[in-house]
Amino acid sequence: MNVLYAGAYRRRFRDVVSLIDQEARSVCELCFGDTLVAEWCRSRGIRWTGVDLNPRFCARARAQGFDVIEGDLLSLSPPRADVFIMVGSLYHFHERLSELFDLVWSRTGTLVLSEPVRNLSSQPGPIGWWARRSANPGDREAGFRYTEDSLREALDAQRKRHEFDIRPISVQRDMLMLLHRPSTSD
Repeated sequence: MNVLYAGAYRRRFRDVVSLIDQEARSVCELCFGDTLVAEWCRSRGIRWTGVDLNPRFCARARAQGFDVIEGDLLSLSPPRADVFIMVGSLYHFHERLSELFDLVWSRTGTLVLSEPVRNLSSQPGPIGWWARRSANPGDREAGFRYTEDSLREALDAQRKRHEFDIRPISVQRDMLMLLHRPSTSD
């Protein structure tokens, strides 16, 4: 992934964690892959739980002493958390986005979302083939990718189902956003 991000992979995560509210005590990272956010949370006394389908990612995180839930995200019940994070994995759910947002908003009021919108995997030929293979979540190659416009459209469609604010932070290779659902009283 560091090759795909031209050496800026760690900076991607620094940008993400900068959006975690200073008062947050718990973070649930969906499709975590590595433990960069987990390590950041541990160093600040924030409870981190990772959810991922890939057994290798989960085993590595467990070996480092992190709490992990292994399996298909949409068939699990992740813990409630002050903040949910999803970095570079929303495209895996593009056909089941409504289910994903139902799950997320039932467990948190804040989602930090970073999604690639300029992708090598959209390229034809060997470069695109290699990039698509490197993005395999553990159960399939993933050919679909968002563009900036298609991601905005997908999120707008979800806003019709759930009231939430989108605060765009930056658009470079990834679109980084803070999504927040206003508190509702019963």
